[in-house]
Amino acid sequence: MKTLREPSKPVYYRIVGKTYCHEIDTKQAVFGRMRTKEPEEPDRIPFFSLGSEKILSRKHMQISWDTEGNECAWKLECLGKNGVTLTLLEETDEKGSYKTLSLKKGDSYKLTGPTPFRTTSADAPVRGWFQPVDPSKAAE
Repeated sequence: MKTLREPSKPVYYRIVGKTYCHEIDTKQAVFGRMRTKEPEEPDRIPFFSLGSEKILSRKHMQISWDTEGNECAWKLECLGKNGVTLTLLEETDEKGSYKTLSLKKGDSYKLTGPTPFRTTSADAPVRGWFQPVDPSKAAE
């Protein structure tokens, strides 16, 4: 995992990849393929590019602050047809390898800490990290 500087402004989390570092200061954001032009109607939810690879959907995943149930947490929802695979750093199998979870379009997962992700397709996957900065800020 990359060592990053302190954020220049208060942020909830970062999405970090090989060619990007997005510092997110909203409770809901969409991530996907770089846009070649702005949409005709402005999106209500902020958009951040994960790259220009065709494996990414224009809207590939969404992260939002989930207050349903007993525990509040960040929720990642897969919006893209090529899916998202998460590496669960808190869980290992009998060999000591980290478990992975593949999400298909419409699936979601509560993120409990730093979490690597990639596109599910094995052909040149796009990779990145979800890195919470200050979870207490989201509860405000």
